[in-house]
Amino acid sequence: MGAQKIVELPWTGDSAPGGAPLIGVSLALIELAHRTAATRAEGFRNAQVLVAMGFLASALLAGWIEVVDRWTAAFPNQGFEALADTWRIVAGSLAAFAVSETVDNAFGAWLRDRLHDAGRVLITNAVSIPLDSLVFLAVAFGSLEFFAGQIEAKAAATVLLGLPLVLAIRAFLPPPEGRLAAA
Repeated sequence: MGAQKIVELPWTGDSAPGGAPLIGVSLALIELAHRTAATRAEGFRNAQVLVAMGFLASALLAGWIEVVDRWTAAFPNQGFEALADTWRIVAGSLAAFAVSETVDNAFGAWLRDRLHDAGRVLITNAVSIPLDSLVFLAVAFGSLEFFAGQIEAKAAATVLLGLPLVLAIRAFLPPPEGRLAAA
């Protein structure tokens, strides 16, 4: 829903769909799943299950919005008519989520125990943020007009929200049994 409103980023003045900052946080948080198992392969599988669940949850939410939109509104002129190209945005979001989160997951799983969590979040997001932006904008808008703003919003959210969340949560996660030695 946030992607249907193009916003001006307060720190640069560039434009981006309003949902862009949440993707930076989402891409950062997937790194936590790698620590839920003793091996990189198991951590990757756990994270991929979360990616699939996120994909399913997004699809269910989009479907539910369609159901609610068909109900009779309690107040005149209340509805989703103002939301432009909802299904293109949904398709773009789902495609971008599946592609970028899977790439982020694979790269993050490989980097597990080879790099500190902070570096892992920053490096994997440096790869997955442009990929997510490219797929989303191409499918949802048929244009890369907001590419710079997407990158800026997602990168800022990664640094300001995602990275601190990952580090704070990791402080409370016990290491899995049989943890791999740092390389």
